Amino acid sequence: MSRLFSLLLLFLSISFAIPKHVKETLKELSPGIYGVFGVYEQVSPKNRGFISNAYFIITRDGVIVFDALSTYKLGKELVETIQTKTKKPIKYLIISHYHTDHFYGAKAFKEKGAIIIAHPYALEYLGSDEAQRMFNARLGVLGKDLMKGTVQLAPDLLVDKSLVILLGGERFEIHHWCKAHTNGDLVLWIPSKKVLISGDIVFGGRVPFLGSGNSKSWIECLDKILELEPEVLLIGHGEPLFGKENIKRQVAWTKKYIQDIRSVVRKLYEEGLSVEEVRARANEEMLKIDPAYSQLPVFFDVNPVNAYHLYFEIEREVLFESK
Repeated sequence: MSRLFSLLLLFLSISFAIPKHVKETLKELSPGIYGVFGVYEQVSPKNRGFISNAYFIITRDGVIVFDALSTYKLGKELVETIQTKTKKPIKYLIISHYHTDHFYGAKAFKEKGAIIIAHPYALEYLGSDEAQRMFNARLGVLGKDLMKGTVQLAPDLLVDKSLVILLGGERFEIHHWCKAHTNGDLVLWIPSKKVLISGDIVFGGRVPFLGSGNSKSWIECLDKILELEPEVLLIGHGEPLFGKENIKRQVAWTKKYIQDIRSVVRKLYEEGLSVEEVRARANEEMLKIDPAYSQLPVFFDVNPVNAYHLYFEIEREVLFESK
């Protein structure tokens, strides 16, 4: 029995090993389209901050990258990973949104001459006190060694609504549909391949963070994804999604979570609970709606934070409704 237990522990340690280099997670998802995949955890020195996904597309004239990971070192590893597949130049880096785990690696691509593309909200974020607070917080968690070389770079090119890039005989459409996970989420649509890279608008395998955008209009973005009918959906956290029905299920799940937590916060707000009381009750109330939420990674940590932020969003909605 002890030998069997030892083998089980060995299997678990292998199955859940933290990658030592981004390239260990590399997958080809469609001809010429690749992804690297972060772990389902909060940021820690053990995972080096590698908690999000990034993607790249190789064309005959160069490479387009979507998201830069969460440190300069991880960004460098992503560049190295790309260079194992092609020696073509990296032309563009599209940042889905200015959260620390998606844009902190941008300097590695700037050094390669890439044009950095983001929504104008990136400039608002970089000019805020929050940007420095978040940087200091990440530095405090990961330490100077893992954060060495990491800087907060501004984009070179801003996309407020839509932009089309023609590269290597391929058409790439960049869109901002609405405020969702943040005020400035960009998606990348590759119509010839029916591939959509959605950033953090759709979450797979974990609870979405609702503290930076607008949960009500987020639902509109999810409906927009369904209108496109992608055959491949590549998301900011979690496994890639293949097939229209599978994509519909995951989009519906993200929508359900947002609607459930909104209903919980609205109910508790209308009962007169304070923001801290709502935060404390959030997990209990959500598990009443769907006990399966308890099985999601980081649910018990992130869900109360979502409830805290939603309290103020719901409060604004109620005040607007009363006018």
